[in-house]
Amino acid sequence: MPLRPNMKPDEFLDILRRRKWLMVFSVLLIFFGATVYTVLAPDLYQSSVKLLLIPPTVSEGVVRSNVNLGTRERLTILQQEILSRARLLGMINELGLFRGSGDDEEEMVDKTRRRLTMSKNDLEANNTFTLSFYHEDPNVAMTVASRLGSFFIEGDIKGREATGKETSTFLESRVQETRLRLEQQEDKIKRYKLQFGGELPQQEQSNLNRLQRLQEQIKNNSDSIARLQDRKVFMEAQISNMERNIRAAESQNPFDSANQASPGSLLSELAMKRKKLEELSEKYTPLYPAVVQARWEVKQLEEKIANLRRSAKNTKGVSSPDLQNTNWEGAESQRLRDQVATIDLEIVALKRESANTARTIDQIQHKVERLPQREQEMISLSRDYDNIKKSYEELMAKKLDSQISQKLEEKQRGEQFKVLEPADLPKRPSKPNRLKVLGLALMASLVIAAGGPFALEMLDPTLRGSAEFKYFFDVPILAVLPVIQNDRLKHRIAVRRAAVVGGLVSILGAYLVFLVINGGKVKSILLSIG
Repeated sequence: MPLRPNMKPDEFLDILRRRKWLMVFSVLLIFFGATVYTVLAPDLYQSSVKLLLIPPTVSEGVVRSNVNLGTRERLTILQQEILSRARLLGMINELGLFRGSGDDEEEMVDKTRRRLTMSKNDLEANNTFTLSFYHEDPNVAMTVASRLGSFFIEGDIKGREATGKETSTFLESRVQETRLRLEQQEDKIKRYKLQFGGELPQQEQSNLNRLQRLQEQIKNNSDSIARLQDRKVFMEAQISNMERNIRAAESQNPFDSANQASPGSLLSELAMKRKKLEELSEKYTPLYPAVVQARWEVKQLEEKIANLRRSAKNTKGVSSPDLQNTNWEGAESQRLRDQVATIDLEIVALKRESANTARTIDQIQHKVERLPQREQEMISLSRDYDNIKKSYEELMAKKLDSQISQKLEEKQRGEQFKVLEPADLPKRPSKPNRLKVLGLALMASLVIAAGGPFALEMLDPTLRGSAEFKYFFDVPILAVLPVIQNDRLKHRIAVRRAAVVGGLVSILGAYLVFLVINGGKVKSILLSIG
């Protein structure tokens, strides 16, 4: 029945007396089991290797590492790689671990994993961590611990190198892709500039300057046409006067000689042509059509004057001065007509040139009007080009950093592990801790021996005594019957005593037999503890 809150000490002692054999058997069985475990459990020797995390010899501010994982994460990954089935099976077969144990491969791998421990407690404090391995043979424990330490170092080096290579390969592919995009964008801009040449924003000022020059050229052509038209009017007036003089002279001198020009008018015309040539040479280049035409006219006039002078020396028997003047005026009139025709040609050429220039001005003006549209399109193309170029430059910088980091890892100048304390050869077994096991068994037996009776008492529904009855039932007690001492009760008490005595004898006998059989092991254990 449940324990009452107002129980007296003698009632607690009474419970302990009733359950005394439970306490005795609990202590004997638990302690006997602990003894069997400490004797039969194999000795496991622990060998440990301490590894030191060496920081990179080159500062992170100078060269950034490709490995972005923290030390604990890297250790976890290395631990998973080293504890992989393939790696452990290779080491088990190489060193002959658990040979003759009858275990299959999976059991040997699981046993190896259970016997491997890694302590990271000192990693944050002093950059060290410890690998430990347990085995029945101390030499094997030392060999396996040393091999596991080398696995960590080699795995870390290979892992960092592989990470560096993968990073460099990835960045190289990204650089190639970005370079291709950049070249495509450059080609697009180039084709755009070729397609819309003269309409680009950077050509605005040149277009405006060209417009100004063309407008000035049209103005100069207009001025030249006006001057030529004035000369044409003047020459036509001269021609009209000369024709009137010729008609008047012919009416007086019916005999007409060979028409010859007046040397004086030719000299005046030559002076005018030379002046015109000087004006054109100041404005245009020597190959300009008007300059070439003016130079040719000057040359023709000079030849004419020279021919007239030679003809005048050879001429004899002129009839009269009036007839001679008539011939000269006729020649001069013809020459002026030729000049008028030449002026007409020049005027037509200048008008044609002005028309072409006006069309060119219209084209340039249309280009200038499309400048805002081209400017927006160029902004879009340039923005994409600048973004791709910036991305390309950033990738190139990262690629260079990655290559330098990879070289550091290949030369083992980055962060790495080093054996600080090599695996030692253990002298004494580390497991099992027999004193600890026996101590825990003794404490557990005492706890069970002390608490078991009360637990059973709470589970037992039997009411013992009037006090318990009064506690659970509000009914007055009329009488209390004593226990009837009959043969049946005596038989039950005798059987219980025989079972208790038999159990004690069996446990003690088994304990003594076990000690005798394992006497040598018990003796070695006692000597190691002592």
